[in-house]
Amino acid sequence: MTIGLDLRMLGGGSGISRYISEISQAVLETDKTNKYVLFFRNAQDAKPYERFGRKIIIADIAHYSLAEQLKFSRILRKEKLDLVHFPHFNVPILYRGKFVVTIHDLTHTKFPGRKKSRVFHRLAYNAVLAWAIRKSTAIVAVSESTKKEILEYFSVEPEKIHVVYEGANKSYGVLDKDRAFEFVTNRFKINKPYILYVGVWRRYKNLPNLAAAFDRIKEAGVDAQLVLAGEEDPFYPEIKGDVMNAKHHDDIRLLGRVTDEELNYLYNACSIFVLPSLAEGFGLTALEAAATGVPIACSDIPTLREVMGQGAEYFDPHNVGNMADVIQSILKRPERGEELANLGLKRASLFSWTKSAQETLTVYSKVLNK
Repeated sequence: MTIGLDLRMLGGGSGISRYISEISQAVLETDKTNKYVLFFRNAQDAKPYERFGRKIIIADIAHYSLAEQLKFSRILRKEKLDLVHFPHFNVPILYRGKFVVTIHDLTHTKFPGRKKSRVFHRLAYNAVLAWAIRKSTAIVAVSESTKKEILEYFSVEPEKIHVVYEGANKSYGVLDKDRAFEFVTNRFKINKPYILYVGVWRRYKNLPNLAAAFDRIKEAGVDAQLVLAGEEDPFYPEIKGDVMNAKHHDDIRLLGRVTDEELNYLYNACSIFVLPSLAEGFGLTALEAAATGVPIACSDIPTLREVMGQGAEYFDPHNVGNMADVIQSILKRPERGEELANLGLKRASLFSWTKSAQETLTVYSKVLNK
């Protein structure tokens, strides 16, 4: 059988880009039976995949564009594929072949934000998402929470949705904490124990509340820094202003996008990793941090409870005081921090991209045998 993988969203630095990179490589390493055709936007993104010896097609077609709906459909049909896996909901409406779609979350449905604020953009988003869910042969959801949301918002048979968890990359692991702190000090000029956040800067990520909680932690006498790693979203330029309006902004470090190597050191050297999101499809950065043996505090939302279990302490993301109290309590109790770190390590060990690939291939097999 010949399977197409739509890898055009690689290289964007988002959680979805990370998912596409990890699951596609794990699938290609695991499956020695089926043929694959790989679609990329540029040769640079395709280069790491040359080692698999699979057919590569450069399809420089922008996401959410008219060309994606028309031209990309023609490119797919030309390859006579038995199955296509679209690792995001942007499926060409004119494509009529069998396909599997991964739905990461319904964040844009619940929190439209500026990207979906215009009527046309919102209508287009809703139409493409609904079509992908309705016409797909199977749906991969990255958590039970995402599956539940799909069933709440769309009329779809529950057995059509297969939950396949993500995993932490093997490059994230426990390092000598003193050596890690020395690295981040030299590289990023971080000179105090620090609270770490990793991710994009969007409204639902709740960074202004994290900055406000940081002020309260500082006022309580904790001498720490707040380190934010990840790209700012140009649709939300005000978030930086909201964050840097914090009273203790001098102790906030904005790192922007970092490499995987730098991120491993940042995870290892932090005093605590915090994920304050109002919504998540999976919460991959929390799992990555857990794999490095550091304590985790995150929002008390169903997805993060599902993924992190006892490997994290939870707070109300809408309540700045509660967020500050939970983080501060962990920082002031090293024994609790160590306990959480060990619980997080055990939790992270339950997830792997190899397991994700095997379960994804099972979905492919079911679809191909229909």
